[in-house]
Amino acid sequence: MPDKLIAGLLAQMIQLMLLVGIISILVAVFKAFFLPNIKGSLGEASINFKAKRFLDQNVYHLIPNVTLPTPDGTTQIDHVIVSRYGIFVVETKNYKGWIYGGERDAKWTQVIYKRKERFQNPLRQNYKHSKTLSDLTSIPHERFKSIVVFAGDSTFKTDMPDNVVHIRNFIRHIKTYQTQIIQDAQVTDISDVIQEWAGTVTYDQKRDHVKHVRAVVREKSASYGSIPPQKITHSKSGTPICPRCNASMVKRTNRKDGSMFWGCPRYPKCRGTRSEA
Repeated sequence: MPDKLIAGLLAQMIQLMLLVGIISILVAVFKAFFLPNIKGSLGEASINFKAKRFLDQNVYHLIPNVTLPTPDGTTQIDHVIVSRYGIFVVETKNYKGWIYGGERDAKWTQVIYKRKERFQNPLRQNYKHSKTLSDLTSIPHERFKSIVVFAGDSTFKTDMPDNVVHIRNFIRHIKTYQTQIIQDAQVTDISDVIQEWAGTVTYDQKRDHVKHVRAVVREKSASYGSIPPQKITHSKSGTPICPRCNASMVKRTNRKDGSMFWGCPRYPKCRGTRSEA
């Protein structure tokens, strides 16, 4: 009897361990493949709801989830809002933790406890979106307004660029644009043209775009936490520390508009920049 009892207990323990292992695998798969998409969809749905609920639909025309053709394939835009005040091109990011990044930086950084992950500067990503729209519609690029909305529970540890906002300030930011630059009669026509271009993208092209995005997410998930944390702070003299190589930065002048910014003294070997405090 004792032997049978022990054998039964061992069998139950093995079954329990197998069940726990299967559950752990399923949880890992869910986090890697499904959770990022779910979070992204929730953030985009929240933007759509706010735009429809708090913006006058006679003035602001919302076009969600637009996929457009580009010379090298396709590009996907989370939201386009056409209005008399400009054409708002909205990129939604669902991140939590601390966010470090400047307007001119190629990569931004997300820090959660001691783990760090770099991601493409969403302003650069959104520039491609607005430039594609400008090229396809033949509308001057200055009439497009790029906005990046962070929908997750994130905190910026560097100065947020003017056109990067948390989702709670999204509607307020849209309404700061009050100068009419597009005739009311043209708003509907522009919306129709954008949707017509979106209609030229085939189902297979959209599917390939989704596959590419998911592959990038998987690659980032595999390397998550492999980069050691890096401080972005100031030196004893009060000058900012380069976010890439930790050198004390120097003030430089933007040749295009004359504005000042902090640049790495090791340029061009290091291209770290920060906006002027």
